[in-house]
Amino acid sequence: MVQTMVDGGALLVQTLRSAGVDVAFVLHGGHLDPIFQACMDQGIRLVDTRHEAAAGHAADAYARQKGRVGVAMATAGPGFTNILTAITQAHLDASPVLFIIGAAPLRDAEQWPLQGGIDQVAMAKPVTKWAAQATSTELIPHLVAQALRSAQTGRPGPVLLEVPIDILYRRVEECPIPSFPAVHAPAPAPVAVEQVIEMLMQAQRPVIVAGGGCLFSQASRQLIAFAEATGIPVFTNGKAHGVFPNDHKLSGRSLGNIATLAGTPSGGPDAALFLGARFGMFTGGGRLLPEDCRLAQVDIDGGEMGRLRTVDIPIEADCQATLSALNDAADGYHWPDRSSWAQTIRALACWHESAFTDVNQGAGAPSHPYLALKEVFAEIDADTIVCADGGEASQWAELAAPATHPGQFMGHGYLGCLGIGMPFAIGAQLANPDRQVICVVGDGAAGLNIQEFDTMVRHNLPIVTIVLNNKAWGMCVHGQAAMFGGNRLVVTELGDSRYDLVAEGFGCYSAYAERPDQVRAAVAAALASGRPACVNILTDLDVVFGPPGKSEKSAKSDVARGDSGEIEMPYYDNLKD
Repeated sequence: MVQTMVDGGALLVQTLRSAGVDVAFVLHGGHLDPIFQACMDQGIRLVDTRHEAAAGHAADAYARQKGRVGVAMATAGPGFTNILTAITQAHLDASPVLFIIGAAPLRDAEQWPLQGGIDQVAMAKPVTKWAAQATSTELIPHLVAQALRSAQTGRPGPVLLEVPIDILYRRVEECPIPSFPAVHAPAPAPVAVEQVIEMLMQAQRPVIVAGGGCLFSQASRQLIAFAEATGIPVFTNGKAHGVFPNDHKLSGRSLGNIATLAGTPSGGPDAALFLGARFGMFTGGGRLLPEDCRLAQVDIDGGEMGRLRTVDIPIEADCQATLSALNDAADGYHWPDRSSWAQTIRALACWHESAFTDVNQGAGAPSHPYLALKEVFAEIDADTIVCADGGEASQWAELAAPATHPGQFMGHGYLGCLGIGMPFAIGAQLANPDRQVICVVGDGAAGLNIQEFDTMVRHNLPIVTIVLNNKAWGMCVHGQAAMFGGNRLVVTELGDSRYDLVAEGFGCYSAYAERPDQVRAAVAAALASGRPACVNILTDLDVVFGPPGKSEKSAKSDVARGDSGEIEMPYYDNLKD
């Protein structure tokens, strides 16, 4: 019997197909050509970007949208180092992405070969769940299967498989391809479920906090049902926006609104159920909740229990499985009327809807960023996905954007990585070909992946990119002005660049809105074009993110500095003298 001979690329792609992979994000490199050829034969769509980091970010967004592993590929050496930022982003945000990386031949070890001489696996290990090198062609299916299992079981995260070029090109006898049976997620112990129900029943001011664990466990339906059954308000972090609809009467929207409760007559929460949300920068460290607030924390990663504050009821389990159990248990209780508490929270969550109505925008003045985005979002339909990128630009977008479905709003995570917006939009559009995708990006962040307009055009992705252009790194200007004075701005100002014309050069539809009264028509025309598009909106640099009156200091004026006994720092707690 004659055995069929195949190369390593065919074995790798057959394994991906067996796992249900149908899209991969790549940038060409000859090290990986056997994989690309096999993808043509096996029907895996290759979406080639113009930078490896963009390919990695797009795969990350695709994973978040689909709830399964995204795949990105990069060639050896600079291809790998370019995509390392995307690997790190996926690591910090617990996003399941398989990174397949080319490498110089094994036979040329320690010979300074082209794009070799670095230990790529060792460099990747600190920012991956699993990283390995394929040392024989026959091992490729086993290693790909191991990588995929590692990426999506337990706490999700990125994995990396390095395949040296000689291992990939080598031909061997065809071998069995692994199968991928469903893995059942861990459920909570019944006693823990009863403890949570008892804690919430006894509480006067309970809240639920939903994080990325709810997104990847696809727990939206169960979360809505539990909140409605108990009358408990729900707050969401960046990854979970839309898992609980932000227009729901029980939605408290962003986590920062919890801290605001402390200044209200009702006070802060006295009990909290955390679902797949970690304590860290987005929860103000451990200070988001009052010290006497009881806490139940559900996370598939037991190592997160007790980070930064004591947990009264730690539950190492899947969020969907836990919410299903809580819903079953909740049916047997008569829950207190918490409508007044919910109304207090809802009013805080919607503060911005009326806060800017008195802002005076002169006919010749640039747009207020929040009001410009309200005009943008007035033109989109209810299912539109919004990807946000930039310092204050992403904050304004998070405030103004709709988020009624899981994954409908995607923004920055723990890495705070600028440049994600356009690649995220590419991944989101590939995952949702029948939905509109909008990218909102600051002019500073726009420059980091502006070449991806070409990717959108070549792959017929009708993404509309909104550039909020204040001719500066706005958050940085405002930080410098606040700390050092408006006469101490350094390396934070940009030129009056026509990002719309750059996009037009790549083949996109383009529009420029110099004045507030031009914004809506420009966005409507971009959407109607049915093409990749860029709308460049001139915005007011003097507007600082937050409620009106938060900062009356112009970015161009001096500030008086008092002696507070502290050393001010951006982004983090001040240093104490």
